[in-house]
Amino acid sequence: MTDGRVFLAIGTLISIGVFANGLRFAHKTSNPWSGKHILGMSVKGSDVPLDRIRRIGRLQMIIAPIFFLFLCALCFGLLGPVQGIQTIQF
Repeated sequence: MTDGRVFLAIGTLISIGVFANGLRFAHKTSNPWSGKHILGMSVKGSDVPLDRIRRIGRLQMIIAPIFFLFLCALCFGLLGPVQGIQTIQF
């Protein structure tokens, strides 16, 4: 059984990472994969337009706080008991 505090700490770090990645993609001025090659083959996604990359970044910035709030509800037992997670008691 996992302690809710540990689960929430790991989930918080993941949420921060997703938000930071989204922030990075939302402020791109060019495609980061264009012109890149791995083992002589061009990287998949090198032809993606910049608007789509920025949209993905904005989507990540919206989803990260929602994911964090869902994790908080799980860890504090607001959605009921979850098997494998020991809820955080107030």
